[in-house]
Amino acid sequence: MTVSALAAPVYQAVVLGGGPAGCATALALRRRGIPEVLLVEAGDYTAVRVGESIPPECRLLLERLGVWRDFLAEGHEPCLGSCSVWGGDTPGYNDFLLNPHGTGWHLDRRRFDAFLARKAVEGGVELWDRTRFNTVEPRGEEGFTVRLTAAGGPRTVSARFVVDATGSRSQLARSLGAARRLHDRLSYVAAFLELPGSAPLSRLTLLEAVEYGWWYAARLPERRVAVAVASDPEIVKHDALHRKDVWLARLRETRHLWGELAGCDPPHGGLLARTALSFRLDRVRGPGWLAVGDAASSYDPIASQGIYKALLDGLEAAEGIAAWLDGEAGALDGYDAAIAERFEDYLINRDYFYARERRWPSAPFWEHRTRRRSWATPTSSRLPSSY
Repeated sequence: MTVSALAAPVYQAVVLGGGPAGCATALALRRRGIPEVLLVEAGDYTAVRVGESIPPECRLLLERLGVWRDFLAEGHEPCLGSCSVWGGDTPGYNDFLLNPHGTGWHLDRRRFDAFLARKAVEGGVELWDRTRFNTVEPRGEEGFTVRLTAAGGPRTVSARFVVDATGSRSQLARSLGAARRLHDRLSYVAAFLELPGSAPLSRLTLLEAVEYGWWYAARLPERRVAVAVASDPEIVKHDALHRKDVWLARLRETRHLWGELAGCDPPHGGLLARTALSFRLDRVRGPGWLAVGDAASSYDPIASQGIYKALLDGLEAAEGIAAWLDGEAGALDGYDAAIAERFEDYLINRDYFYARERRWPSAPFWEHRTRRRSWATPTSSRLPSSY
């Protein structure tokens, strides 16, 4: 794009955030013929990101984005289902043997996010990495002025439409007046373990409930294992679960998980502590903007739905944005309703799943999770793989 030195570059769409939701939105917009799409990413795709399991249904979304075959060539670890020690001491299994879409996948998240960004660029998206969103100024029918900070200094662009894909910070949406409807807050502390050559760790997602929360493990490419403990922030702080010695001691106390991981080398680096919110924005769109992925609604990691939801949001958002840019005023009318409906389904399924664990009813973690129980029947067709 050629612009004068005095004019801000003009884009049809600016997507703030280069994670799965942002990349999916930008790539889907280009596949719908929208020119001049800018993707803004604060990082450079080199930082470590905690891995995530994705269900077999993600294949359908990756096919719609036109990247399925290239995804297979990336060599992520197949996920054959899940094994959960939940509601009792006997493991329960949910495998993908009869799933028509094949296996799920355990991802190297850093490599997966970089892959999606690369495919977006190959699809004609302009990518500015190491660039942060600062402010936005609505300009009526002309769209927005978006102010950014890059390594070389401040930058300003104009956009007819702006997409918030900044994750659970929801930076754009909240700056435009949207507010969170917070349901829950978790802390999880994760590490990457090394799997010895002789250790045949299962290709199932492993999940074990404990009195203070739950543990998760998933085998990743290159014989690494992502292991995390999730609990209330207050419990993590009080019990010092963010300290490596305490974290390892608690891991060794698990009844089943440690048996699967006993041959693994302990983490060489520090632990990764993160906050996971369950919330939905009170409004996920406005004139000339919308939010996607975790910026619009964020789920408990127990659901293993973060990436699936990000890709789906991006595809649906791009469809509506393309029609809106083409002059269809009501093209986005159903988007916020779809986000709200999926979030309500998620809450029902989440509450049902937590309610199945009744071994520690008076423990603070479980008592907190069961105060709000939606006793409606879960929507089985939408249950995530870990359920």
